[in-house]
Amino acid sequence: MGHPSFERLQVMQSYYPFLHNNKNFMCNTCHYAKHKRLSFSSSISHASNKFDLLHIDIWGPCSKISMHGHCYFLTIVDDYSRFTWIHLMHTKAETRKIIIDFVAYIETQFDGKVKIIRSDNGAEFLMHDFYALKGIIHQTTCVETPEQNGIAERKHQHLLNATRALLFQANLPLNFWCFALPHAAYLINCIPTPFLHNKSPYEKLYEHPCDISNLRVFGCLCYISTLKTHRQKLDPRAHPCIFIGLKPHTKGYLVYDLHSHNIIASRNIVFYEDHFSLFHENQASNTTHTSLSPTPFSSNPENFDSPITPIVNPSSSHAHDPHLRRSTRPKHAPTYLQDYHRDLTSLTVTTSPNVRYPLNSVLSYSRLSPSLRHFVMSISVSTEPKSYAEASRFDCWIKAMQAELQALQQNQTWTLTTLPQHKTTIGCRWVYKIKYNADGSVERYKARLVAKGYTQMEGLDFLDPFSPVAKLTTVRLLLALAALNNWHLRQLDVNNAFLHGDLNEEVYMHLPKGLAVDNPNLVCRLQRSLYGLKQASH
Repeated sequence: MGHPSFERLQVMQSYYPFLHNNKNFMCNTCHYAKHKRLSFSSSISHASNKFDLLHIDIWGPCSKISMHGHCYFLTIVDDYSRFTWIHLMHTKAETRKIIIDFVAYIETQFDGKVKIIRSDNGAEFLMHDFYALKGIIHQTTCVETPEQNGIAERKHQHLLNATRALLFQANLPLNFWCFALPHAAYLINCIPTPFLHNKSPYEKLYEHPCDISNLRVFGCLCYISTLKTHRQKLDPRAHPCIFIGLKPHTKGYLVYDLHSHNIIASRNIVFYEDHFSLFHENQASNTTHTSLSPTPFSSNPENFDSPITPIVNPSSSHAHDPHLRRSTRPKHAPTYLQDYHRDLTSLTVTTSPNVRYPLNSVLSYSRLSPSLRHFVMSISVSTEPKSYAEASRFDCWIKAMQAELQALQQNQTWTLTTLPQHKTTIGCRWVYKIKYNADGSVERYKARLVAKGYTQMEGLDFLDPFSPVAKLTTVRLLLALAALNNWHLRQLDVNNAFLHGDLNEEVYMHLPKGLAVDNPNLVCRLQRSLYGLKQASH
């Protein structure tokens, strides 16, 4: 009986004849033990016409969500001109619609036809019916072989390098990348490249050089003219802003208004391209909008009517000192206020004998009816608190605030939750008002919780300012119809009717003062409209 190992070898040789040659056996088994990826040859192919070949790829998700909630962007590169289009996306599900719209854009604006689209094997690129309808060939890369879509991959690297450089130079928070990225793509499209024989992708695509006279330094300080609407004579005529790019299809610049925290498109701007602003990153996570620390500023924009406030270097030892001494000296009202009639607590206005022109010589309530005189005096006696600290000293206002909080909770105005990392909160405050009856007696004490909507940012926590409400013209028409037809009208008031409107945006608010919670680190996620919000009714 033979050796067991020898018998097993004979059986294997019967099934695998190549094992008879020991050298060939060793060579073949080496491929199972180790195998390196084959090298890639340099691509020398180049499209001869526009849109013959489009390179498409998705970058993301980004670790830092943009101001408008974008996590991805789609890159489209024309192989002929190397022109790059950037499309910001919240999710990958938007990819198919963007490609369909982009093909239609090429057909309409350039009178061209897309012939080949090259991408990876992502499911969002698989649109066989659409490609067949348009006669487009969809080329895909092999699995785990992004090198076969190298033009789009290298374009991502180029775009991100330029985006980081813009953000670092401007000292802007990372969530501004949704503005720095399109601006970087615009600059890349305008820069000549040796690959195109020292022509820019813009010139190669549009067959004429790009006009760069409108270019400005990204993130630089600028001043935008204020709108005439609701502007008084002595109001500022300009606000400081940050230049964040060009608005497509608009003859204007996009700026971030440091006064209103809104993104505005305007052409009435003066730029200071050698001055940049520093954002406090540590305050960006605690406040609704990233606060700004000014930098040294020496230029004087003489063409603006409003004076420019001197800006202090934040690196100075005296800037933003949290331990500044507060004066403990007693404070008194100015003496000239003694000549003014402030509190109507009595029918006789008493003034100092040193007053040259006493107010009681020209002010009298003797001609008022007893009921009206009583009403005027009642209103003058009661005062409305200006802060929570002042109101919390009186039981009537404490009950009013508790009633308001109870009504808000019954209407499910908010839910208590923890603040997500990529979200910020807005503040709130109490507003107090005394409601009177017709005879001057106090009807009730009203405490209203108002959100600080002026700190909201457009596109981030609100889209459309103001919700639809009944116009005054409609009310006048109703009254006219009632008078014409002799209708009887009745007026009523629905308690907390304002809070019945649903809130579609994701808005987080600080805990209101007076609300008892177990965890002070929680925030209120608003589910319904609240007074003071940008999207609330007025």
